[in-house]
Amino acid sequence: MPRTAHAPRPLTNRINVEPLDHADHAAYLALLDLTTDQGLPAEVAQILSHAPLQPPFTHGPALCMTARTRRATTPTGAVFAAVPEWAYGHPMSRANSQLSGFLAATNISIYGLAVAPEHRHQGIARALLTKTETLARSTRYRLATLIHKPELAGFYQRLGYTSAHHIVILTPDGAMGLTQPHPLMTAVKPLHPGIRVHTVPGAPGPVVAGLVPGYDLPPTARFHNGRLFT
Repeated sequence: MPRTAHAPRPLTNRINVEPLDHADHAAYLALLDLTTDQGLPAEVAQILSHAPLQPPFTHGPALCMTARTRRATTPTGAVFAAVPEWAYGHPMSRANSQLSGFLAATNISIYGLAVAPEHRHQGIARALLTKTETLARSTRYRLATLIHKPELAGFYQRLGYTSAHHIVILTPDGAMGLTQPHPLMTAVKPLHPGIRVHTVPGAPGPVVAGLVPGYDLPPTARFHNGRLFT
């Protein structure tokens, strides 16, 4: 992963981002393993053997991309993206199957973004993230989310993300809160012009509105005692 203390050098023409090739599976998994101290879930390796369900997915229900610099013979970066867990696992999602289906079909989460240590600070992570967003945006996805360590907040903010320990998503059923255990943070980025990230008085964090069409926030919106008043 990139460090915020270094600005990436622009090497766009020297970075090739492509869907994961079968021959690169082992190198891809080794790169993603850099993102966790506990090892990758077995499901990640299993997903790589699946045919894509639908665009923009490349392997089963996941979007798996690799990056190479011009002279590299193996991938120097990797990204793994899929439907966010909160789209079907949040209590509000579990209580409303129609809402859960909509959220799963319009939101994508970057679960893993990794760059080989010897190739960092060259714009590779930026290229991978940008390509992932472009593919998601070109289909039906409206919002990108990810979880990151606090020291990476500046990197993601420079790429248009809003980071916070608590994010609120406005839905027809009310305000859906996404909270990470300390010190992790959630980052969100609209992929559709109808989505806005607001600062609302009294809210525990930034508020995402417009994700569900027709559910935006008026200027008078405020939070009080954990409840949204419009």
